[in-house]
Amino acid sequence: MNPITWLLLICTALALVAFTWWGSMWWYGRKLGVLQQRLDKTREVATQHVGQARRQIAQLQKELVARPPLSELECSARDAAAAAKSRRAALDLSLDQSRPSRLPSHGFADTQPL
Repeated sequence: MNPITWLLLICTALALVAFTWWGSMWWYGRKLGVLQQRLDKTREVATQHVGQARRQIAQLQKELVARPPLSELECSARDAAAAAKSRRAALDLSLDQSRPSRLPSHGFADTQPL
């Protein structure tokens, strides 16, 4: 091969490399732009949600301050309900622990043919 052919081959290879680089930059730049827009929109929505949550918390705090205190009867009823709920949870737990399990100790059913 003569030097002109080599020079032409090298120039063609460099042109293809440059074109490929430009095409990749354009393609992925476009994709990054779309992702950036989605990120900006997500941040905007998150900021709106945070503001809404702060307004709701402030409103609930105002309502809590304005709420009249509980009477003795209401306090005792609340405490009795909480005690009954904890007793029920303890009873359910003890019943679950005392019930014999039909599964082996490893927790998987026996799959061996009989």
